[in-house]
Amino acid sequence: MTNHVLSGRLTTVDGVEIAYEHFKNGRDSLVIICPGFFNSKSNSAIRLSIGLVADSHDVMIFDFRGHGESGGKFAWTAKEPLDLEAVLDYAVSQGYKKIGLMGFSLGAAISIIIAARRPEVKSLVLVSAPTGFWRMDYNFWEPGMLSDLKANLECKWEGKGVRPGSIFLPKVRPIDRIAGIKVPMLFIHGDRDWVIKDYHSKKLYDAATAKDKKLAIIPKGLHAERLIEEYPERMKELVSNWFKETL
Repeated sequence: MTNHVLSGRLTTVDGVEIAYEHFKNGRDSLVIICPGFFNSKSNSAIRLSIGLVADSHDVMIFDFRGHGESGGKFAWTAKEPLDLEAVLDYAVSQGYKKIGLMGFSLGAAISIIIAARRPEVKSLVLVSAPTGFWRMDYNFWEPGMLSDLKANLECKWEGKGVRPGSIFLPKVRPIDRIAGIKVPMLFIHGDRDWVIKDYHSKKLYDAATAKDKKLAIIPKGLHAERLIEEYPERMKELVSNWFKETL
């Protein structure tokens, strides 16, 4: 069995270079990790997600435009589906027939948009997914915000940051696409998420028409990748088992 890490750049249809890493272990299934806003693939918390699935699947992780080593400016989910399309096209060209997406926060929103139109996606794990960009909560006065700030300071902002573009471009709402997805979907949310409250995942779960769907609300859990830091065993169990059963 091979064990290689490849890195490179892909070009979207609108000409933006997208940096990726591809962990090839000789598997016939692939999980693509889609980071959230302000996070690149080099952030330590995001990289923990690789370990949730690498024992059973090949893995790809990449930087959305305006993040990390990728080019362009972040378009707040308006153009980022093109980034994931480029990564997905590459994955298909590599011969993968079983592809799952694991998206965090706005990365989960983009995963929903793509899964609704790309039949190559066979399974989804959606962590702290919003129903729509303009519906996010950002309750800065809650303790979770201070915890996130402390975590960012402790990691010295490694893998953090964004080059923002226009926030006013038209955007697709995940809640308007979720019913069109028929593949298995696992929604994970912390009940102390200060950025995107857990009612978002509950509404998405209720709107989903897929026969195989699951909602996991983690008590005292914070936002997105912080759930892996706080509850590594629980996240490993949820994510690893889900993809083993559905890919």
